[in-house]
Amino acid sequence: MFGNFISDCVRRRNEHPKATLQNLFWKELSNSTYGKTAQGLRKKRVYDLQAQGTKQLDPSRITNAFFAAFITSFVRAVLGEIMNGLPAETCVFSCTTDGFLTNATDADITLASQGVLASLYREGREGLVGSPQLLETKHECRQPLGWRTRGQATLVEGDTSKGDDYNIVLAKGGIYTASHLDNVRLMNEYIVNRFLERTPDDIIDLTVMTGVRDIMEFDADLVSKQLTRRLNMEFDWKRRPYAVGTAPVGHVAFSTLPWESVAEFQAVRGYWEELRNSDPFCIKSLDDYNRFARHVLSKTSLDADARRYLKRSDPDIKRLRQCLGSAWRNSKAGLVWQQGGISNSAFAEILSLAGVPARRSDVENDGKKPFKPHRCPPTPPVKAALAHFRKSFPALDVDSLLSISDEMIDLTGASSQSCAMIARL
Repeated sequence: MFGNFISDCVRRRNEHPKATLQNLFWKELSNSTYGKTAQGLRKKRVYDLQAQGTKQLDPSRITNAFFAAFITSFVRAVLGEIMNGLPAETCVFSCTTDGFLTNATDADITLASQGVLASLYREGREGLVGSPQLLETKHECRQPLGWRTRGQATLVEGDTSKGDDYNIVLAKGGIYTASHLDNVRLMNEYIVNRFLERTPDDIIDLTVMTGVRDIMEFDADLVSKQLTRRLNMEFDWKRRPYAVGTAPVGHVAFSTLPWESVAEFQAVRGYWEELRNSDPFCIKSLDDYNRFARHVLSKTSLDADARRYLKRSDPDIKRLRQCLGSAWRNSKAGLVWQQGGISNSAFAEILSLAGVPARRSDVENDGKKPFKPHRCPPTPPVKAALAHFRKSFPALDVDSLLSISDEMIDLTGASSQSCAMIARL
């Protein structure tokens, strides 16, 4: 559709060195052509210079939903075809719109690039720029660091003499680095340190330019200004953790699989925001990961009524304490309470020894509540505590305590899984 025009833009762009004004101008012109095909396809308000106010952005003269959808989907489909053609034991560390990090060999990639979509892509590129080249190696490193979709850095550089720009992978993911960090090595060291030493309260500096609205309405100059915002280098949960381990730098790491559904992703993302807002923390260790995994399992294994009163800290173990105290006092779930038998203090001690911290007052309060079955999340700590507790009460009916739900999301099993990536850590 835009072949002749794009070919001319690419030719003119290649006449100038990379990152120069002229090179970037023709790149912007090419990319903006695609942008115009998607303009106005969803509601968006923008500042209008002539009206000096915001208005809804109208479609452009070349807006076309089919072309916009094809352009965005075709390159992703080619990327997906290549990645799915790689050997099963290959690790794909991350991927963005038109590139991916992998330990696949050149031979693996050549073989995976023979599909129908890849062939169509080659034909299109041959027509546009006169070259059928499909892929280009941009970087090589020994161990990458990834914290979200567009956040990548390098822990162990590549064994190459091609220079830092080649053997260091760095995509800062929106994190501003100061001007004195004037090469990729210094910027990478800064980003890696921020990641490994981050806390929930960390902030970063941000340099922005005066906006068009301020320039127009307040006759402001185009100058830079410093802002701050919260540092966010946590995993974005766009994929499901599969196997989890600890990297040599002492930080947790995990491989991933796709979620079963969009609803699963949205639920987990919501629980992460919920927990982080109520008790801010970063997932840096196995304990941090397991804490969140227990939180998700506790929430998703219970119905709306049962999860309403879960505690913020150790919700699974505290719910188990409540259920056991209620079951014992009401002679349910295989437990029998007898007047003059085990005292509340003694029962609290048995609970504590089983891994369920309890005081006499807890047992007294829990015993005043009616017993409700299937109210305990089936987390690993809960199952371990029940196994220990059952030594004192062999008749305990464990199944009547544990919750049952078709919507349960269990991330705790990742700690016992194994995969090639985690094994190589």
